[in-house]
Amino acid sequence: MSQSKFWKIKQLFIFILIALAANFNYGFSTTYINTSVDQFKNFLNTSLSHRHVVMTETKYDLIWNLFLNCWFVGYFVGVWFSPLFNDKFGRKVGFLIGNSTAFLASILQCLAIIWYCPELLIVSRFITSICMAITYQSCILFLQECSPTHLRGSFSFLSEVSYSSMTMIGSFLGQDYILGSHLFWLCFFVVPFCLLFTLALFLLPETPKFLLISKDSEERAIESVKYYHGMDSDAKQVLEDIRKEAECENDSLESSTTFRKMKELFTEPHLRMALILSVSALTNTVGLWALLLSSTFFLENANVVSEVAEWSTTAMSLAYVSGTVTGGIIIERVGRRTLLLLFTFLNNLALLAFVFFAKIRILIDPMKYGCLGALIIYGYTYGTGVGPISWFISSELVPQKHRSIAQSVAYAINTLMVVISTFTVLPLYSVIGSYAFVILYSIPSFISMLILFRYLPETKGREIHDIVNELKNK
Repeated sequence: MSQSKFWKIKQLFIFILIALAANFNYGFSTTYINTSVDQFKNFLNTSLSHRHVVMTETKYDLIWNLFLNCWFVGYFVGVWFSPLFNDKFGRKVGFLIGNSTAFLASILQCLAIIWYCPELLIVSRFITSICMAITYQSCILFLQECSPTHLRGSFSFLSEVSYSSMTMIGSFLGQDYILGSHLFWLCFFVVPFCLLFTLALFLLPETPKFLLISKDSEERAIESVKYYHGMDSDAKQVLEDIRKEAECENDSLESSTTFRKMKELFTEPHLRMALILSVSALTNTVGLWALLLSSTFFLENANVVSEVAEWSTTAMSLAYVSGTVTGGIIIERVGRRTLLLLFTFLNNLALLAFVFFAKIRILIDPMKYGCLGALIIYGYTYGTGVGPISWFISSELVPQKHRSIAQSVAYAINTLMVVISTFTVLPLYSVIGSYAFVILYSIPSFISMLILFRYLPETKGREIHDIVNELKNK
């Protein structure tokens, strides 16, 4: 094997490791409880019976909803910790803090099962969600700031590939015939991997951009470039491009605080535009989890037989994973702007197709299976362009100094939108049927597409300073 080919394999392995370090636990923790609901209900029953407390439907709903929804609260809290760690101490430190704390939380989760302590289970899940917000943002920063420019899109896609794969694995392992009937082993599954990835992160250098811009360490930045780009890379030229990125903004000491950076995010026109574009892109991601996790309900409502409807989540997950792999292969050929706009449009068509088939099946019953096809296409189009690009595009629109805080603000707004839509979609669907998708997802997505079409620059193969200067001139 030639040295060049060996390096490409090693480089890919390094970036896959970075992606999995954040998304292995994140993706698994998002979905494993959805297919093991009955076992968790038995766990709650047994826990309360040990205390001589009778489980009622009201108590179960209260505890279960608290267990499920503490994730959103924790994630919202975590996005604000991210800039504190990642900007002050470095991307690597933020990554390590998030991963190591998540490792401890995963142990607490196992102890909660052994001790039959629902309170500890809720607390551990809450801590995990905070950590996942931190590690996910650290991961995106790593992938963006360490990748060679011509591979930045493909390597950033690895985050969504790993995340989608782990959501599918989490759902699969949660089945009763795998680990779903053994809650301890289901929860323990992530523990050794959390430890492995935490230890692996110690071996990775800090990102070259943080080392040069924030730490003013040219020597360490060169070492980092050679580690991530290869020993034959032109490290001096890479550092020159990083310096140009740093020159995009006024680096006064006054503007170095987190509060000052956030203020500039709303007062500086180019930063404000970058935030608007980031939030607009993320608007298109809001519908995925309501559709993925409640697809059985939606299909049964469309009169699809239960046996077929229950497999819809698996089919959507497979389509989602396939889409992320496809997108990662073609992104450096097609470009971010084209891929995002094209597949957001197709994603919306799939959603509208579901609405159409859900209504027309009243007249022609076999048309109900068009709903299943629409959901599968929705998952594929989401994975190919909508989801992956929306989650990393903010990092390509702002300079290093504001990257973490812009990411946090955009993610926080997205989390609020997800919470609102998730709590709204089922009640609204019960009243107006599939038209709920049009109101909650299609219309906001259409508005966001107009904004992105008008203002989003193409970022493929371009240095960040070049993209920022284009936004400044708009």
